Amino acid sequence: MNLTLEHLRSNRKWLVPNVVVWGNALSCEAALLMVEEDTPKRVVFGFSRIGGSDQVVCFGDLVDARGNALPPEIPSPAVIIIPRNETHCFLVGLPSNSNFKIAYDAGSVTGQGLVDLLIMEMDLP
Repeated sequence: MNLTLEHLRSNRKWLVPNVVVWGNALSCEAALLMVEEDTPKRVVFGFSRIGGSDQVVCFGDLVDARGNALPPEIPSPAVIIIPRNETHCFLVGLPSNSNFKIAYDAGSVTGQGLVDLLIMEMDLP
């Protein structure tokens, strides 16, 4: 058998149909630096989420096309978005072993997105 085909068939894969994407791309994490006016000795640094709304999808909350629940953790996951309407959807950052962030293009005329997700377990070192 072809080694590439054998490698692709050895990993777990799930097709999750009809996922509604309501998170938008206007959300971003901004670095904040605050200084007290009373005493110049105190400086506070932090991050804050500004604008938009995050959509965090946990693997354990998804159900595949066959009705099987996905495991709560997937080692080295790859998430492929298959669009089902005209709205452009994309991943925000890289997926972790337990979840990923997804968003739609805020400039889209149609609003929320509808996608199918192909989630694969990649056997990366």
